[in-house]
Amino acid sequence: MNTIKDIAMVLSAALAPITAIVALSLAYAQHRLEKVKVRQQLYERRLAIFSSTMHLLAMVMRDANVQTADLFKFSRETDQSYFLLGKDITDYLDEIYKKGIDLYCQTQTQQNSSLPVAEERTRLAEQKGELLKWFERQILVAREKFAPHLRLDK
Repeated sequence: MNTIKDIAMVLSAALAPITAIVALSLAYAQHRLEKVKVRQQLYERRLAIFSSTMHLLAMVMRDANVQTADLFKFSRETDQSYFLLGKDITDYLDEIYKKGIDLYCQTQTQQNSSLPVAEERTRLAEQKGELLKWFERQILVAREKFAPHLRLDK
C-alpha cells in the first residue's frame, strides 16, 4: 500500500513539470507555424509584384506598345515593392515604368502622320526598336533580380 502512495506522490510531483514541458512544446510548435505562415504570406505578396512585372513585360513584347492604363495598373500593383522587396527592386520597377512611358510617347509621336521628314520617322522607329529590345532583355533580368526574394530553399 505504501508503494502505491509513493508512486502517486511521484506522479503528482512530476505532473507539473510534464505539463510545463508539453505547454512549452505546443507554444514552440505554434511559434514555428506562425513563422511559416508569415513567410508564405510574404512570398505571395512578392510573387504578385513579380507576376505584375512579367505581365507588363509580356504585354509590351506582344503589342510592341504599352497603354498608359497598363502602366498605371502596373504602378498600383507594385507600389508596396519598397516594403516587401527593398530599394533595388523598387528602383528597377521605376525604371520599367519610365521606359514604358518613353515607349508610349515614342509610339504616339511615330503615329503622328504630320511628321515631315522621312529621316525623322526612321530615327523614331530606331529609338522605338531600341526600347523594345530593352524590354525584351528585361524578361531575364527581372527573373534574376526577383529570384533571391522568391527562393523557396531558404
